Amino acid sequence: MQLRDYQQGAIDGLFQYFEHHSGNPLLVLPTGSGKSVIIGALCKTILTSWPDQRLMVVSHVKELLEQNFGKITAFWPDAPAGLYSAGLGQKRSRDPITVAGIQSVFRKPHIFGWRDLVLIDECHLLSPDSDGMYRRFIAGLREVNPRLKVIGLTATAYRLRTGMLHEGSDRLFTDIAAEVSLTELLEAGHICPLKSRPSEIQADLSGVGIVGGELNSREQEAAVDKEELTRAALDEVFALASDRKSWLVFVAGRTHGEHVETALRERGITAKFVHGETPDAERDAAHDDFKSGRLRALVSLGVHTTGFDAPNIDLLVLLRKTLSPGLYYQILGRGMRLHPGKANCLVLDYAGNIDYHGPIAHLKPPKAAGTRGKREAHERSCLICPDCRMASPLGALECADCGRQFTPPERVNHGTTASTGEVMALGDLPAPSLGEWVLVHSVSYHKHQKSDKIPTMRVEYHCGINTYREWICLEHPPGFARGKAVDWWKRRTPFEPPDCIALAIEYSDSLTKPVAIRVKQGERFWEITGYDLTGFTVAAAAEKERADSEPSEPIDFLGESF
Repeated sequence: MQLRDYQQGAIDGLFQYFEHHSGNPLLVLPTGSGKSVIIGALCKTILTSWPDQRLMVVSHVKELLEQNFGKITAFWPDAPAGLYSAGLGQKRSRDPITVAGIQSVFRKPHIFGWRDLVLIDECHLLSPDSDGMYRRFIAGLREVNPRLKVIGLTATAYRLRTGMLHEGSDRLFTDIAAEVSLTELLEAGHICPLKSRPSEIQADLSGVGIVGGELNSREQEAAVDKEELTRAALDEVFALASDRKSWLVFVAGRTHGEHVETALRERGITAKFVHGETPDAERDAAHDDFKSGRLRALVSLGVHTTGFDAPNIDLLVLLRKTLSPGLYYQILGRGMRLHPGKANCLVLDYAGNIDYHGPIAHLKPPKAAGTRGKREAHERSCLICPDCRMASPLGALECADCGRQFTPPERVNHGTTASTGEVMALGDLPAPSLGEWVLVHSVSYHKHQKSDKIPTMRVEYHCGINTYREWICLEHPPGFARGKAVDWWKRRTPFEPPDCIALAIEYSDSLTKPVAIRVKQGERFWEITGYDLTGFTVAAAAEKERADSEPSEPIDFLGESF
């Protein structure tokens, strides 16, 4: 098995670290980068060079143990390796390489004798408390070998409450020996891109409290487990993702999961709700059915955020919210593995995760408790494109998907009220400001192409000294952006909507030019919120303005004038 450049680079970085340092380093590797392959290659390199070394690979998830043991033996068929896991029915403790489940071994480190190195997979789940299972196990091994080294592997080198894993007084890990960026893997084609589409259907979580840095689980379930929200969300899922083959749906609680499972089945979707107390045999059967395509949707509560390897996942539906950037990353990471015929993984978010955390490649780790400032649970961490609903990082100059420019507009004399957000909460809310009408003097159409992005048609509305722009995504695949573009086209011409920008510009003479457009100013761009294609709206507004400006007759009540 040939290592990829970044996989070999991670191993080289680890050995270079030990040449100059004596701490316990981290390897930070994105989901889908092949951590199990790196573990297998590292074990072979160490035991080939130093045959007397004794290693342990420890994790907390049965699926991870199977993956790691399988990759070690695939990479090195003659590996002197054994499994110690009650859940997998094997208890071998004397092999030079032992792959172990922490739940099975933390009370009995003495049976493994001398160990030189412990590799902890998904080490962000290691408890900072001294009585945690990992801490207890490592302390026991160090009674035999005080010079024991510990290496952590994770995609997210931080925890919600304590910040970075290698910072703070209670840290086990001391440094980052090697780190591979998500962007690097994406550009090299080693992971599958995510298409994140925040929805305008959103649960109202404003009344949900925060406990230990995370949303109160019972209050969140009560807020999201509403029939009208589930129905509206699944209606949109079917409208935007009916062609997606493998759905992973995240829910907020047991009752919520049961309701979502039922709602999916009523719509003809083969679905199974899996949670932490689902019997192992039943869960394994559901996973096998899902990976083979016999089951279309898995409804998940706390069991598919780590160690679940199903490359066929092409749709993630978020019906719950997390304030943890690490958990958010792990959830989205389920869709980043490559699979034949899978161009991307669509993310549909109904709980404000994307608004809160932003694009996955631009996540900011939390600060340690006591050092972080206050941050509201609804605070926005990204820009949402009004044309295609793609999330882009704050400060971006244009949408990463359709190319819409986010440069701040100049203010004009008719001023508008800035929107407080593009998403709405369910329930009775005051009507948002839709903006002001401005007359259109001329319209021009241009092809907008940015590097390897899908081209769009940039429409420019010239309104006096101001120009307002929008980006029409006619070449995008079926979904929100393409659907919006088709609707835009059909309202302006009887010709069928083209699927290429050059043809659209050629037919642009047939497009009805609006008399006026309605615009409102957001934080980073002008948004066009309405079109007057007939002139009736502008005429009616002018008539109303004239009527409002004329003095009215006094009203006579009971013969008296007021």
